[in-house]
Amino acid sequence: MLISSVKNYQNILKIFPKLDIVFDFITNNISDKTLESRYDVSDGIYAIVQECEPKSANDRLLETHKKYIDLQYVISGREKIGWKFVDKSFKIHKKYSIKKDIAFFTNKPDTYIKLKKGEFVLFFPEDAHAPLCGDGTVKKCIVKIPKDFLY
Repeated sequence: MLISSVKNYQNILKIFPKLDIVFDFITNNISDKTLESRYDVSDGIYAIVQECEPKSANDRLLETHKKYIDLQYVISGREKIGWKFVDKSFKIHKKYSIKKDIAFFTNKPDTYIKLKKGEFVLFFPEDAHAPLCGDGTVKKCIVKIPKDFLY
């Protein structure tokens, strides 16, 4: 997992230079006025812009993805996301769906991340996360990056 501000993306590119496509897309295309939709970026990367009402942390399940790395960017509002590193103690709530690239677990997060406008988190397949905890409307952009693109 990596947490930062989009203002810091030049330093992130020193570690992950291939993410230039993603940050170029975010900085040139994503704003408060961006419509809710799916956007194809490049090389199998796509983005989903959505406006959501978070729920109580108790109502959110940890999720993981096998094919994609998630970059979750807050466009407006504030978001609280639960996190726990995947290990053998995980209890399956809903088995992995190949079609949807998602599995859900009943384990509770070890910690919570709080993001505000302009901040993002990068979740790798080993990072179980429970997005949209808390309250207040959040507009966000979720960029789905094929795992093989970075690995």
